Parts: sequence; structure tokens; C-alpha cells
Amino acid sequence: MTPDVRVMLVCNPNNPTSTVLPPGALAAFVAAVPEDVLIVVDEAYREFVPAGGTDDAVRLQRSYPNVAVLRTFSKAYALAGLRVGYCVADPAVLDAARRVALPFTLSAPALAAALATLDEPELTVRRVRRLTASRDRLVAELHAAGLEVPASGTNFVWLPFGDASREFLRQCTLAGIAVRVFPREGVRITVGDEDANAAVVAAARRSSHPLRTADCSP
Repeated sequence: MTPDVRVMLVCNPNNPTSTVLPPGALAAFVAAVPEDVLIVVDEAYREFVPAGGTDDAVRLQRSYPNVAVLRTFSKAYALAGLRVGYCVADPAVLDAARRVALPFTLSAPALAAALATLDEPELTVRRVRRLTASRDRLVAELHAAGLEVPASGTNFVWLPFGDASREFLRQCTLAGIAVRVFPREGVRITVGDEDANAAVVAAARRSSHPLRTADCSP
């Protein structure tokens, strides 16, 4: 922190690593940041975190006016193509945001879809449960294949392949699987159906990378 800092961005759960701040960490961070610094907390994947698994930034915002929370309907609510999101913040922050926001960014169909999905909360709950169960099975299978995979609090998993990321991309491309590669860092894989997840595990087994358990032994 220096006097030049005006805005800090916290992505929780984090994209692309899928990791989640432990309970209390975000609250401690917010309490330590000066009141004149805006803290923007991106919680796009918040619904995929188990209850009590991390701090709720919306609750923190009620006590800290310098916190602004971003959430979206693109993930857990399955409205990715409509690009609907919202911000929870102090009225002064929202007023400043409105002054610079592009006009007419939210269409009538997108708004109607967002309102409709709020009227059916159980559908969202069931969708999230199905996806997180599939995610956890995928993580377990990747662990069984000898890979180090961070615990995920999102609808995707992160494979820290480092320099071997492009080789894994090649194997996925041959199998018809689309993944997002961060060169020399890792690969972000959205959780799919069981067949797609099995194909990901098979591609991981075929890849030449330094994260296999056998390769880590002295």
C-alpha cells in the first residue's frame, strides 16, 4: 500500500486459479485497507463456494462503504450469453459508476431472464449442486492420475502445468476439448458433463508434464 493506491481488486474465488480465500481473510484485509481506498471484490463464482467457506463481501459492504461487490448471472444462473451482472456498493460509488457507464448495456430480454431466474431459486440450487458434484469428481480423478490440483470453489479447475501447458493443450485439441491456456502457468478447464470430464482426465494422463507423482519422487 502506498499513497498512490486508489483502487484494489480482489477476485474471490479467484480466476483462473479457482482458489478461495479462507474464512476471515477477506474481512481482515478489508479492515486493514485505508477508508479512502476503494476495494472492488469480484464474486462472480460466489455461489459455487460451500456455505461458510469464505467471507461474504456483501455482508462486509454493509460495514465498509469503501467496498464494492461485483456479482453476475453468467455463472451459477446460467445466463452467460446475456451478460447480466450487478454491483452492491455505497450510493456515492454507484453514482460515480453511473456517470461513466455505457448506456443501454442491458437488454429487455436479458433483464426479463434475470428476474425470471430469481423467481426460481431452487433451479439454481439444483444446478449448482450438480455442477459442484461433477467438479469434485473431476478433481478426485485428476488427483488419482497423479496431478496436483487446487481445491476449486468455482465451476472450473486449474491445472498448474507450467511449461507443459501447451503440451496439454495439444492433447486436448486432439480430443476435441476446448481449454484456456495461460502460457508457462497453467490451464483453466470448465467443468463439463461426465464424458467431457473423462476426456480431460485421459488427456492429462497422456500429457508429458512435471506434476505426476512419479516424477516428483527423489
